[in-house]
Amino acid sequence: MKQETRLQSGARRWSAALMVSTALIVFLPTASALKWAEPSHRVQPDRGLPKWQPSALEVEPEESLNVVGADVMDEMTLGWVKMMRRAYPRLSVTMEARASGSGGPALTEGLAHIATVGRELLPAEEQAFITRHGYPPTAFRVATGSVGSLGKTAASIVMVDRENPIACLSLPQLDAIYAAEPRRGLSPIRTWGDVGVTGEWARRPIHLYGLRHPNGIEWYFRQLVMNGGPYRDGIEFVRGRGHVHAFNVAAEKMADKPGGLTYALMANLQENTRAVPLSFETGGQCVLPTTRTVYDHSYPLSRFVYVVVNVAPGKRIEPKVREFIRAVLSFEGQKQVADDRVYLPLTPEILKAELARLDSLSQ
Repeated sequence: MKQETRLQSGARRWSAALMVSTALIVFLPTASALKWAEPSHRVQPDRGLPKWQPSALEVEPEESLNVVGADVMDEMTLGWVKMMRRAYPRLSVTMEARASGSGGPALTEGLAHIATVGRELLPAEEQAFITRHGYPPTAFRVATGSVGSLGKTAASIVMVDRENPIACLSLPQLDAIYAAEPRRGLSPIRTWGDVGVTGEWARRPIHLYGLRHPNGIEWYFRQLVMNGGPYRDGIEFVRGRGHVHAFNVAAEKMADKPGGLTYALMANLQENTRAVPLSFETGGQCVLPTTRTVYDHSYPLSRFVYVVVNVAPGKRIEPKVREFIRAVLSFEGQKQVADDRVYLPLTPEILKAELARLDSLSQ
C-alpha cells in the first residue's frame, strides 16, 4: 500500500505539471514535433493475431495501474487503457500523456507502472534507471512508427540533392560515410565517386548534415546505422530557425552547395531534394519508404514505438503489467493502433516475438 500511496501522490504532482504544460503547447513553434497528424493509411491488423482473453487478476481496493508517457501516442494508449478498464473495473487505470521524455523518469521514480515512449530511450534516461535500480528497463515493441507524419515516430530517410544520380545506399555505406571508425566492414567514404557515382559528381565531396544529440532521430540513426560509433569530423550539425525545421535548413543549404547528404524525414523533403532508396547490405534490394515497406520493415529505417516496464532480473513481471502488455499485443490492441491511422500495427512475426519475450518474463 505504501508503493500505491507514493504512486498516487506522484500522479497528483504530475497532473498539475500536465495542466501547465498543456497551457504552454499553443506557444511552441511549429518546428517542434506535431501532436496530431492527418490519417495516412488504412492498414488493419492481421486477422491471425491472437485475440485477447483477459486473465484473472487479484485487485486490491484502490489499486492502480499508472501509464505515463508519450502524448503523440495518446489516442492508441487511451484505447489500451479503456480495454483494461472494461476488463478490470475495480482496477484504477490512469493515463498521463505528456511527452516521450516523461515516461522514462516516471518509471525510474516509481510513479508509473508503464511508460509509453514514442522513440528509443535516450542514454541518459536508461542510465538514470540503471543507477536507481541496478539493472536496465525492459522495452517492448508495441507498434510501428508512421511513414512520414512529423512527430509520429516517422521512418527516417536519407536526403540528397534532386540532381544527385546516386541510385541506392546501403547501411554499411552510410556507416562508412558518417562514422569516424566504420563498424560495418567498409573503409571510410568521403566522395560520391566512392559509392559508384560517375561523371562530374564523382569528384564531389559528400557534405554531411545531422542533428546534435540528445535527439531521438539522431540517436536512432547512430545506433542502427553506425552501431553506436562516433561521428567523423566535418559534419554540419544544423539547428531549426524560428518555424523552420532543422532538416529544412539542411535542404536550403543543399540548394546552394551541391553534394549534401543528411538523414531526415519525409516531411522535410523540398523541391530541390529527394529520398534515396536504401538497402540493408551493399548490393541488396533497394527500398523506398512506403506504407507497405514501413509496415513490414523491409525499408531499413522503419521505426517502432515502445512500452517500457520495470522487471528485476530473476523476477516475474507484475501480473497487471503483464496483462496490459498482453492486451496491447493482441488483435484488439493492435486494432487500437490501426484505428489511429498514423502509426502502423505490428506484423504477426514481430508480435509473436514480443509475446515470447513477455511469456519468458512471466514464468
